[in-house]
Amino acid sequence: MLRFVLNRLFGSVIVLWVIVTISFFLMRFAPGSPFDADVRLPQAVEANKWMAFGMGEAVKAPAAGKIVALGDVMAGGEYPEGTVIATLQPDGGAPVEIAMPNSGKLVQIAVEKDAQVAAGDRIAVVPKSLFAQYLTAMVNYAQLDFGVTISSDGQRTVSEDLARGMPISMELGFYSLLFALMLGIPAGLYAGLKQNSFGDHAVMSTSMIGISVPTIVSGPLLILIFVKMLGWFPTAGWEATDARWSDWQHKVLPVVTLGLVYLASFARLTRGGMLEVIRSDYIRTARAKGLDERRVVTRHALKGAILPTVTFLGPAIASAVTGSVVVERIFGIPGLSEYFITPAINRDYPMVIGVVVVYSSLLVLMNLLVDIAYTFLDPRVSYD
Repeated sequence: MLRFVLNRLFGSVIVLWVIVTISFFLMRFAPGSPFDADVRLPQAVEANKWMAFGMGEAVKAPAAGKIVALGDVMAGGEYPEGTVIATLQPDGGAPVEIAMPNSGKLVQIAVEKDAQVAAGDRIAVVPKSLFAQYLTAMVNYAQLDFGVTISSDGQRTVSEDLARGMPISMELGFYSLLFALMLGIPAGLYAGLKQNSFGDHAVMSTSMIGISVPTIVSGPLLILIFVKMLGWFPTAGWEATDARWSDWQHKVLPVVTLGLVYLASFARLTRGGMLEVIRSDYIRTARAKGLDERRVVTRHALKGAILPTVTFLGPAIASAVTGSVVVERIFGIPGLSEYFITPAINRDYPMVIGVVVVYSSLLVLMNLLVDIAYTFLDPRVSYD
């Protein structure tokens, strides 16, 4: 078992590296930059942003002298490697052409013609090469340093934002899955044991509705019924403090909304597992030994019946914790949802990578735990 776990952990690191690498290059290949949304941003300010977030590099004067000419370039343009930015006449020696070190956007031209510059002065700012950005990012990610968020102008780190939203999303996901498991598994077991009965049809019909109706519909519908019409729960939303989330009355509707989809899935999977197991040879043997039906179900059939549910539970946990975007938006819950959509639209590269790592890590970890759980639920499974 230990060898299996170590091999899976090593494989998980490889999987995470591949996911982060693909995400990194997909974002970089997308047109535009994180600063395109800034209105009339001065060149110097934009250049400082590129430098501060590790995406740009300064083209410096190789020696003291005078700028005798500027190349046929302008800030904001895309130019190939080797394009001349300026020509420097050193205090002694022949003129020197200062060129683009790599192809890309010319972010800033920091000098004017006839300007005197010292050795090492900034001539221009250009993006770092994609490979240089990638190597720097990978080194930082390996140290769990995801940098600062672009949307906050470097005032907050990615870890700070994730630490703010993660506990709330985890709490919402935990209660939702607990609600779904407590109702979905018993319902599925009952439907499987009472196949083709009225109860079976009722459970499956309800499950089909639960799966078919998206949370963007069920959430507002629950608010309409239980908040507006019946007045059983407070108005959905969030105040300036987190006091409302500590109140159970504000948790009921979000938990039910998110849990309904998983409840329906758990019920259907458990029913299918029970129908498969209840006809197995070892179940017939247990009945032939004279065991009563309750012991046959609880001691022999139950473990096999919930195997499909356990398989689905792994990705469901990761999805419930980090994927409750719609529910959090509907009920005004400041969880991870605000760090999913907006950063992607605004090309907040550090925040997007942070969220990708969180979700991917959860998914990989939960699948590993599911595989380990199989050894306890199914005696035929062994990793020795």
